[in-house]
Amino acid sequence: MVVDLARFQSLPEGLFARCACDPGGTIALQRQGNVFQPMTAAAFAGHVRARARGLLHLGVRRGERVILMAPNSLDWAIMDFAILSVGAITVPLYPTFSPREIHYVLGDSGAGLILLEGAGEWHRMGGEGWGVPGDRILLRDAAAAQNAGLRHWAALESDGAAIPDTRLEEHLAALQRQQTATIVYTSGTTGWPKGVMLSHGNILSNIEGFLPLVPLHAGQRLLSILPLSHVFERGTGHFGAYLLGLEVAYAERPDTVLRDMEASHPDIMIAVPRVFQLLYSRVRRGIEDRPGLLGRFLRRGAGIDPEGRPAARWQRSITRRLLVSNLRKKLGGRLRFFVSGGAPLDAEIARFFIELGLPVIEGYGMTEASPVIAANPLEAIRPGTVGQFLPNLEGRIAADGEILVRGPSVMLGYWNNESATRETLVDGWLHTGDVGSLDPDGYLHISDRKKEMIVNSAGENIPPQKIELRLMAQALIDQAVVFGDRMPYLMALIFPNQELLKERVGTHADGAATRKAIQAAISTALADLPSHEQVRRFALLPEALSEANGELTPTLKVKRRVVAEHYAELLAQMGHGKG
Repeated sequence: MVVDLARFQSLPEGLFARCACDPGGTIALQRQGNVFQPMTAAAFAGHVRARARGLLHLGVRRGERVILMAPNSLDWAIMDFAILSVGAITVPLYPTFSPREIHYVLGDSGAGLILLEGAGEWHRMGGEGWGVPGDRILLRDAAAAQNAGLRHWAALESDGAAIPDTRLEEHLAALQRQQTATIVYTSGTTGWPKGVMLSHGNILSNIEGFLPLVPLHAGQRLLSILPLSHVFERGTGHFGAYLLGLEVAYAERPDTVLRDMEASHPDIMIAVPRVFQLLYSRVRRGIEDRPGLLGRFLRRGAGIDPEGRPAARWQRSITRRLLVSNLRKKLGGRLRFFVSGGAPLDAEIARFFIELGLPVIEGYGMTEASPVIAANPLEAIRPGTVGQFLPNLEGRIAADGEILVRGPSVMLGYWNNESATRETLVDGWLHTGDVGSLDPDGYLHISDRKKEMIVNSAGENIPPQKIELRLMAQALIDQAVVFGDRMPYLMALIFPNQELLKERVGTHADGAATRKAIQAAISTALADLPSHEQVRRFALLPEALSEANGELTPTLKVKRRVVAEHYAELLAQMGHGKG
């Protein structure tokens, strides 16, 4: 199946063309009990059309904003394409959004239709539509909808039975590449979210741009684990996968990923670095804990021999075959590569998976670019970089180090925010807010967020993410947040790997033993960095940073301002030389 994305005017046009090419083929899979049940392309297209006619029956207009707030599911994908098919605009929200955030987005977007998962989301709104009529609020969960006196999503299919297919075809034919398809509210690490307007053409051109670097093609199976409300998953694992002929399997929950991989047998998994950090720690720990001669052999072959003895090529080859065979089996048996985005991936972790023969394609992007800006080619991955600019984008580094990009996938602008649009889009160039550099071969290196760069009391610029990645690559450190603005030294808030900590220092060990073990891990992680990039003081967090406490975004990025507020006393103590 060869897809010519340039000929499509809209995302639904691309979807229906794909479904027409292979109507009996599998397009998606949803877990039911212990197995993943497939859906054919023809059935998927039929559900999309039926629900689109239901939306027309409900009076949904071209350009109307529709809030879609629910966990990942096959239903989510069908509703998204149905909304786009009638010319409306999907406004995806994380299911974990607080009432304040939902209320803000509803008011800012002026949405006239709200699609929620069930009772939990409805109760979070206080059981009120906040100005949206009750017949314009639908729940996916039919039982919850009945209890709340609301309609449910599937009812749209029967509602639209009276709408002639010709009317839907008129709406589909009217869609144009420059028309807004979605408004994505950036979760952000500071301040209120901004609504990024992306057109059908923005997203189509982005898929076209990343294809030469990220080889997605018909017949591959992809496990969807990241929130579909996040633009990285939606652009690659949703729109990209569906239009290019992949099979999309939906993980049941974020904490069932390994079980879902074993049952769904994916070829590809798209995830954020935290997933790979956890997988790396688990695999490495299994090697380190392996006793006897086999354990020593594997440690040397995997390059983690404690005595630093180099392995012969044949040792590395055998180790790789043993480890990757076992790991592939646990990951479903068919996995060929991972894709990582959303935050930087530690180079050591990237090298480790390459050595195992399970490469991680690391990319870079932002919502405002639909989202992919750069990616590592599968056959030429360079750990520590985010790859090369997409071939249909222009990229350059400004005098102050900021990464600038322009091209067909750059956003239309921010919804209801012309001043922010003018600040971010200058002469067609998207100012990313990220600091980076290009090597002679055109590979992009990201230093940090321009606004998050630490400037110490000596005026030296220090990228905190670089140091945090090194710290979290240590098995003993689960989370690390580095501070030190206008300070003579760096400080870190650390949450250790509790299970491993108990093994290493004992269940009844005192605080001194714990601090000694963490200090050793910090020293190892930062050994080759200059003195101003060393962490001189650290404090142990009483509990892990979490999304529930507002300290992490839904894609597990740290909200530094919130963390600083929550642990102001600890930071003040370290700032005064305690810790």
